[in-house]
Amino acid sequence: MTDTLRYYLTGLTTVLFAVDLIQSFFYLPEADRREEGEHMRHSTYFACLFAFFAAMLFALNARSLPMMWVAVELTTLFSAPLIAYHRTRGSVEAMWKYLLICSCGIGLALFGTMLFMHAQTTGNVAWYKAGFAFILAGYGTKTGLAPFHTWLPDAHSEAPAPVSALLSGTLLNCSFFAIARFRELMPDEASAFATHSMLALGIVSVLTAGVFMVRQTDFKRLLAYSSVEHMGLATILFALVAARIPSDEGECLCDGGILFIALLAHMTFHSATKTMLFLTAGNLLLAFKTRAIAAVQGLRETMPGHSMLWVFGILMICGMPPSAIFLSELALVASAPIWLSITVLALLFVVFAAMSRFALSMAMGTPTASRPEELPLRLVVMPTILCSAIAVIGAIACIATLFM
Repeated sequence: MTDTLRYYLTGLTTVLFAVDLIQSFFYLPEADRREEGEHMRHSTYFACLFAFFAAMLFALNARSLPMMWVAVELTTLFSAPLIAYHRTRGSVEAMWKYLLICSCGIGLALFGTMLFMHAQTTGNVAWYKAGFAFILAGYGTKTGLAPFHTWLPDAHSEAPAPVSALLSGTLLNCSFFAIARFRELMPDEASAFATHSMLALGIVSVLTAGVFMVRQTDFKRLLAYSSVEHMGLATILFALVAARIPSDEGECLCDGGILFIALLAHMTFHSATKTMLFLTAGNLLLAFKTRAIAAVQGLRETMPGHSMLWVFGILMICGMPPSAIFLSELALVASAPIWLSITVLALLFVVFAAMSRFALSMAMGTPTASRPEELPLRLVVMPTILCSAIAVIGAIACIATLFM
């Protein structure tokens, strides 16, 4: 199962990196011209960007557990400078916060790896459980799972749009893959412990995201908390796939194979849609020079093209048809025990209410006194391509499901 996930995420990471690379060529000159202060040299930026991409591929394809740990640590070192591209106080603070918290998390993951390898030599179930607890906390930090997610909102909001898109669309998947790899190696005697731990962390992540979304004032931080939510959902889905938890009637409504397909669909469409949303948010930041939701109103009149991209992306990330996320969340609810289904549905309603409220106010509200600056058309090319692909593939998936 993890081999399939590895190859799938390798392809997805490569495609999204190409999208963000192209957008970087379009975005950086405009950002340098419009935003005051110092910024990183473009040669340094692209060197770090390619090194970051190589480290993610290394993490996904490393054959041994210690080498995977080294690769995940390299992703931290190579991506940290990208967060502080603009050299502002906020971005430098976010970079150091990212380095500190993720390094602590990686330290826990290293200790968990050592415990896990000791458990493999002794066969002691207690060591497996202890190792997985540290693995879940350590790699869960890089995955953005609550309560270890505190670096994520600052880093995603302060980084340039293409970097935010990479952090959310690809880096979180690589760290999630590390957890999935350890979970598959757990013996049957420790399976229940691993499942319950992942379910608990997944639920806490969705709950935390919903709470912080309700009173959010920054549209890039809103997207960051959406990443916490979706990585929580992916963790719940993988826990169901690995354990095949039965419903109250004694059998799963969706078997393990369908659930695994739902997991792949969820990760794919979350990554693609979140990439599109962060690129669109970067354009809004260039036009309005602020991340405040209250200052970005009336997009339908001032920036109709971006208004359509923004509202469509928010609805898709919330799981509205024709988004494939709707199908993955439906599979989760249909296969989970009744208590888990009700909990997830209630939390998803809170998330949908918060995100749709802010999206509609930004698109349909009364324009503020400060009018947005006009943007070159090249900045909207990649978000539009992603939006079209998401709509077409999602619609095909929904129609195909109706005839299954």
